[in-house]
Amino acid sequence: MTSVVALCLALPMKEIRPYVVMVDRSTGESEQIVSTRPGSLSDQEAVQEAEIVRYVTDRETYDVADNAERIPMVANTSVGQASASIRALWNSSADNYPPDIYGTDTLITVKVSSISMLGDKTAQVRFTRRLERPGDNPIERNFVATVGFEFRPRVERNLEQVWRNPLGFTVTNYRVDAETLRAREN
Repeated sequence: MTSVVALCLALPMKEIRPYVVMVDRSTGESEQIVSTRPGSLSDQEAVQEAEIVRYVTDRETYDVADNAERIPMVANTSVGQASASIRALWNSSADNYPPDIYGTDTLITVKVSSISMLGDKTAQVRFTRRLERPGDNPIERNFVATVGFEFRPRVERNLEQVWRNPLGFTVTNYRVDAETLRAREN
């Protein structure tokens, strides 16, 4: 009976540890190469990355269902060059005004694949943009966004502004470049 109780107490102590193994194709022998463990992302880094990913996703998405709500939120968290570029793009008299280009049936979704901090206030975000039009095959393209940002908490904001952006996350610079390098097939 004592051994059963000891076993039951030990069960919750099990720990899963992922690791990378190299397998020799000819012999089938395996060798552990790397043991992995959870990354140590600080609270501040997690908040920064979450805000940056949210911004890039909201800015690069095209969805008629929520453009009217999402794009003003992006514009309101942008200043300087980032603000000028989003406002110029979403100006109805612009040559590349998204509703004129994509219409009402097109959907552009964004999937972020990685984020790299280039400095205290600059990040690079790699993402895939997927364009879906009725009757056409979806088109996926890879991009990298370079985002300059800072946190500007303000006291004079109203409650709705606090709920939307409690830490005053602000994007100062924004640039998107297409990734053109592709892996070669063997």
